[in-house]
Amino acid sequence: MLRRTMMAAGAPLGPFTDDFSTNTLGSYTEYADTAANWSIGSGELSATTGLQAILARNGVSFADGEISCVINEASDSGLVLRLIDNSNYYVAVICDNSTPSPNIVNVYKREAGFYAAVFGSNVSIPTFTRGTPTLFSFSAVGTLLTVKVNGVTYISGTQSTFAGPGKCGPRMGSSGTSKFDSFTWP
Repeated sequence: MLRRTMMAAGAPLGPFTDDFSTNTLGSYTEYADTAANWSIGSGELSATTGLQAILARNGVSFADGEISCVINEASDSGLVLRLIDNSNYYVAVICDNSTPSPNIVNVYKREAGFYAAVFGSNVSIPTFTRGTPTLFSFSAVGTLLTVKVNGVTYISGTQSTFAGPGKCGPRMGSSGTSKFDSFTWP
């Protein structure tokens, strides 16, 4: 179900949240090196077997704003901002405690199809136990990119490759499963 929060008179409506209580896959377009198996059931968006698979929300494009998700399983999952096409975007990556690189976050840019770490790599976060709902957010304001886990900032820095506007959405990386309870955008 799509929920929206009313703002002050004259201000834009938002944020918007998809809580996956109904099958909203038709409201998204996939961008991927290899398509993932996306499904919605029991209030959860799941992805398996994809390679750099992004589910961009249709009709949403912005330069500055924050996206977030409540995520339960992250085997190389993430959020994408300023998506121009499958070869050009920013991605914040999170891994839970059951992965080869447990309890980390990273920010990468994918430019002309090639990935580069933006602010170091493998920033440690407190234990993100698989199956525990965790709030993960990624924002862009001007050149400032910020990643938060449960409201705490773990990565923040400037990057000017993609000024926006661009599309946004959840991402399934390269292996395992990603499970999202919700996705919120401006």
